[in-house]
Amino acid sequence: MSTDPGKRPFYTVIPLLFSQTIGAFNDNAMQAVLPVMAAVQFGKSSMDDVNVQVSILLILPFVIFAPLAGWVSDRFPKKKVVSMTLLAQLVGLGLLSFGLANEQLFISLIGFFLLSTQSAFLSPAKKGILKELIGSNRLAMAVGWTEMLAMVGILGGAFVGAMCFDALVVENGGWNASLILALATMGLALLSWLAFLPTPSTEAPKALPFKLEVVWSHFGDLRDLMKNRKLRGPALGDAWFWSIGGFFYLLLVKLSGEVVEGDVGLGSLYGYWFLLLGLGIMAGSLFVAYLNRGRVELGLTALGGLLMPVSLTVLYFCYPLTLVFELGCLSLGFSGALFFVPLNGYLQDQAEEDRRGRVLAATNLFTQLTGIAFILLHAFLSGFVGLTAKQELLVMLVPSVLIGFITLRALRGGTRFEGSMLSK
Repeated sequence: MSTDPGKRPFYTVIPLLFSQTIGAFNDNAMQAVLPVMAAVQFGKSSMDDVNVQVSILLILPFVIFAPLAGWVSDRFPKKKVVSMTLLAQLVGLGLLSFGLANEQLFISLIGFFLLSTQSAFLSPAKKGILKELIGSNRLAMAVGWTEMLAMVGILGGAFVGAMCFDALVVENGGWNASLILALATMGLALLSWLAFLPTPSTEAPKALPFKLEVVWSHFGDLRDLMKNRKLRGPALGDAWFWSIGGFFYLLLVKLSGEVVEGDVGLGSLYGYWFLLLGLGIMAGSLFVAYLNRGRVELGLTALGGLLMPVSLTVLYFCYPLTLVFELGCLSLGFSGALFFVPLNGYLQDQAEEDRRGRVLAATNLFTQLTGIAFILLHAFLSGFVGLTAKQELLVMLVPSVLIGFITLRALRGGTRFEGSMLSK
């Protein structure tokens, strides 16, 4: 096979696409299972608290280890980094399973934190390797497929995890049902590592050697990112997309508890909503990948930014157990993909070769800090103010509308992106 990225066939990235999808599936299956398990074992009132804890643990490693993860991705061949992080899933899932087997939620949460740490090191490497595998011309299309399948893993994991838990819990109880699912994800983790091995090797760029300052260079990396006029806008858009997505996840879990009587059936309902959201993201990502053949069309970002608040409005005004609400979930996923996927492709293409890992890790850091702020906002609105899930959804409409119009103004004058537009 040719060593020239531009001459490699597109199917070169298939092992990476498969493996990162399984990794996202495992993370989010466990994220969906733990709160509903807590509802069964400790009462429905504990579900929202555990959901918030798990959401923070999913984000925290991206904050703590962002600079180090970026340096590792830049310093070592990205294939080796991806391979080792995929194998490391087994460590986190193993400790999580140990906690479930011994009915110790705290130990399981530590295992989930280690699983999230593996994801934090995987993220910049899996994104950075795409350009090294197939070059710039097909990068936007590859990013479209990558983000579509990542979302399938995220939302598919939430759906399958929640549905399978409901199917197992009556006969096996909360702890054992969760343990069965955790052991199943360990098998998938091993499969994802084996599937990635045929990926062609890539060379490590000449990045700077390790210095202790790298470990705490968070704000320096963020400062450099925000000073870069080409990358600042896409980084802000990335943060907005993932933050509102995490907030919406918390709302759907809470909403299922408001409309379902009893403790059984919660997972099936919010898992179904996640599935619809995932189908919408899948359709939107494929649409973007088709239009982005050989170029990055950031005009789609403006369209997605305007459609997202429309979808949120539909979800607010209709009853959750109706077809209109389901269509609203599909629409929100589709518009979110239009908004996010082109931004992500542009960010990966414009980052410098020897700093791409650190740029992507800094973007992750900014995104996760924003995500934590949104989780805390949910905890404040839900626990302190006492808003319902629908009322919290209404709160999100205001910034969503503003972001839509700001994006439209930034990308005025056409569908092709010029580097200065998002910096004005």
